[in-house]
Amino acid sequence: MNRTVDHTRPIFRDIIDPNNNLHRQRLIRKIQKILKGKLLVYSANPNSPVPQLTAIVQQDALMFEDLLRSVGNAEIGYLMITSPGGDPNAAEKILMMCRQRFTKGFCVIVPYSAKSAATMICLGADKILMGYMAELGPIDPQITIDPKKPPLPARSFISGLDMIRDRIKSGENPITYLPMLAQIPPQLIAICESAIVDSKNMAEKWLKQYMLNGDHKQAEHVADLLSNGVTYKSHGKVIDFSETKNVLKLNAERIDPKTDLWNSIWELFVRSMAFFQTQAGLSVVKMFEGESVSLNTMIQLIGIPAPAANPPPQSPTQPPQTPPQAPPQVPPEAPPQAPPNLEQPIQA
Repeated sequence: MNRTVDHTRPIFRDIIDPNNNLHRQRLIRKIQKILKGKLLVYSANPNSPVPQLTAIVQQDALMFEDLLRSVGNAEIGYLMITSPGGDPNAAEKILMMCRQRFTKGFCVIVPYSAKSAATMICLGADKILMGYMAELGPIDPQITIDPKKPPLPARSFISGLDMIRDRIKSGENPITYLPMLAQIPPQLIAICESAIVDSKNMAEKWLKQYMLNGDHKQAEHVADLLSNGVTYKSHGKVIDFSETKNVLKLNAERIDPKTDLWNSIWELFVRSMAFFQTQAGLSVVKMFEGESVSLNTMIQLIGIPAPAANPPPQSPTQPPQTPPQAPPQVPPEAPPQAPPNLEQPIQA
């Protein structure tokens, strides 16, 4: 049953259950009418039990092709994205696909957060539409050393080596740092330096081509700020609308929270997040949706039954009662026998 959502109440409490894809597709069509362009939605599950699988990867391009085929000959498109980031090369591939399909205009909508490689996609758009709580993030590359541990900033390896070099120059005993230096192979430093340069060049290329095509100097400056790992020392640093607009000088627009556009975008975002919290959505790591298509990538969860919260009380066990038994019967002693008469003659 459909029901009009009362926007004076928190939408999260007023979501219709079941929260299936048909509700979200209706919202997508509603937003398209307001924006006068086709809308694609990319959502990563923030509650996934395997968070590394929510990252942007090359396989996402296959899902995006299905989404892009569903918009027909549309020349103006919007991508609503919620993602922690991922592979920058995969992000560039997705950006390239969207730019080649939407030849007359491509904008990105960020209702909540688009970090790292997701920010890279935003830099290749004509405009970024941001909710009042939306955030972007630095694009400094992260290096995975141990797959079981979180990746580390590429800049941290270079900065650590520079710190050791400066301390030795200041007179400290170099022998103190030999164990540390032995754990930093030269090829790792080369990989880190190349990754930082690649990230900067990628951002610079797309900014010069689209959003900052009239100010190449600013494009170079923004690309350096976001990728060098020095200006923004934390990879999770919040870059809100004000900083995006006034410091980075990007073409960003704040969506008025009092408009029907924002109410629809926020409801679409919340419905997606609510689906991830359901039993059916727990195994979904990413969703790709359009007005007529809903796709997802899933993982197989192997459930382990949880123990009962309050097991029923049990009476103390008693050892089994054995009937009394008679003492063991001892055979009577035989009467003593006289010793043999050794003097009696032996008879043949």
